[in-house]
Amino acid sequence: MKSALRNIFILLLIAATLAVIYWLVISYYDEKNRTDDAQVDGNIVPVLARTDGFVDTIFADDDQYIDAGKILVQLDTTDLHLQLQQALTALEVSRTNVTRSQVGIHVAELDHKIAAQNIEAQKVSLTTSQSNYERNKVLQEKGVVSRQIYEMTEESYKKNGIALEQAYDRQTQSAAKLEDARQQLDLANQNIAAQLNQIAIIRKSIEYATIKAPVSGFVSKRKIQYGQMVRTGTQLFSIVQSNDLWVTANFKETQVSAFPVGKRVKIIADAYPDDVFYGTVESIGNATGSKFALLPPDNATGNYVKVTQRIPVRIRFEDSARAHKLLRPGFSLVVSQ
Repeated sequence: MKSALRNIFILLLIAATLAVIYWLVISYYDEKNRTDDAQVDGNIVPVLARTDGFVDTIFADDDQYIDAGKILVQLDTTDLHLQLQQALTALEVSRTNVTRSQVGIHVAELDHKIAAQNIEAQKVSLTTSQSNYERNKVLQEKGVVSRQIYEMTEESYKKNGIALEQAYDRQTQSAAKLEDARQQLDLANQNIAAQLNQIAIIRKSIEYATIKAPVSGFVSKRKIQYGQMVRTGTQLFSIVQSNDLWVTANFKETQVSAFPVGKRVKIIADAYPDDVFYGTVESIGNATGSKFALLPPDNATGNYVKVTQRIPVRIRFEDSARAHKLLRPGFSLVVSQ
């Protein structure tokens, strides 16, 4: 009896030992060749308002598939069209001012020309009166001409001198008016350029009031309602891009050598444990995940504890159409050899 019990105990001990060895082997194999720290990744594109406005019409809702370029939201453009009409009217006024400034320049140029001609005429008159004055002065001293004639020629000489100075003043004044007219024309042209830019901005805002899908995919996280006021930069939707999914698997640094670029791997999603997907390692991250943390560890302080790091590995699905049909970004995965 004791012998039989001893034999049973020995068999149980052997079985337990084999079970522990098997568990250790399987655990080691799983540790070296698999990870459950993996998920589906994809592009989630925000849809942003590029102008201010009230929501007039919404053409899409959550979980609805929409093609790139399709209209998602239409903002009310009544105020923008009024601003555009006002800007166009102001532009016409500025163009009229340009025409008036051009006429003003032409008139100022004529005045400046007349002033220059008047100076030449006054110079001739001054020269003539000066000659008469100097000649009559000599003749008056000799008693040939009367004192009255001498005084008249002297007065004429002085008046012509004053007239020449006035002609120079009028020339300076006409030059200033001409320069002012040219500056007015430049200002009018600058106003037209600014108004054309403003008109272009308003027209672009009217275009932006029609908000279109930047990519094809499924609409998610609708954040607006009818009649809501949205500001430039407000996120209205998110679009989960439907044609680009991949796997990000965070392998331990001791596992990376087993998953080189080009390695074919097995993928199982927690959502579909009975379905098996296959993929190919596309790239291995250039830094560990801890380096991208908000507060990366600083081992220079001397408080060093060795921790196995994880490296993000990007995996491309072999059957992308099937993956796009069943999987969604954020799904948990198990990746193994």
